[in-house]
Amino acid sequence: MRPKHPVALITGASTGIGAATARALASEGYHLALGARRVAEVRTLAEELGAEHGIRTFASALDVRSTGSVKTFVDAAAASLGAIHMVVNNAGLARGVDPMATVPESVWREMFDTNVDGVLRVTQATLPYVRAAGWGHVVFLGSTASHGVYDGGSAYCGTKHAVKAFCETLRLELCGEPIRVSTVDPGMVETEFSVVRYGSKDKADAVYRGMTPLRAEDIAECIRWVLSLPDHVNIDEIIVKPRDQAAFTRVHRRPQV
Repeated sequence: MRPKHPVALITGASTGIGAATARALASEGYHLALGARRVAEVRTLAEELGAEHGIRTFASALDVRSTGSVKTFVDAAAASLGAIHMVVNNAGLARGVDPMATVPESVWREMFDTNVDGVLRVTQATLPYVRAAGWGHVVFLGSTASHGVYDGGSAYCGTKHAVKAFCETLRLELCGEPIRVSTVDPGMVETEFSVVRYGSKDKADAVYRGMTPLRAEDIAECIRWVLSLPDHVNIDEIIVKPRDQAAFTRVHRRPQV
């Protein structure tokens, strides 16, 4: 049975979609466990949301690339808040647009260790707590890159295809248990994502020039809606793109005045 104030654990919660999701769920009365590598930012957010909404919060360092960091964070969050009901696997990144023939090993290892291994680490660490709670929901932050490929996206697309496989497999393995499993797969969202990928604010801005991208709050609303539905309803996946984006390589751009 759904508790009155479920505990939601969110990775990569210091900024972007993670922080927006924290705000959206706080407004619904969720208690929050927020983790990120930027500790000061995530603790400030937790304090703000706790004071504003009267919810309980836990915030601490979390590096999903480290099994020890994940275990320490998850165990401490469960001890502090008393349970974990919902998990939002949000932490992830893209790095560069090198072709497959030349993508540096350090680059693809970073993406796989964060986007693939990190998701698996967090899911394995949290699932015993979700099962013990007797009710829950696991949400994966995927991408339209899990539904296709594009030039320069071999490593990143590969990681998001893996996340899609994780989600579909976990749903099979939990069938019959009171735990829902969903993935929210955005297209072009203007966050720090492109800054990290291209290493330049100017290059990142060019990605969205002449079109209107999604905002972090748009994706957070999708996650909030998925979690809010009656317990017998499971949204397997949401593919959400800006109106201006029809496909990876088909984006309507208006002339710049």
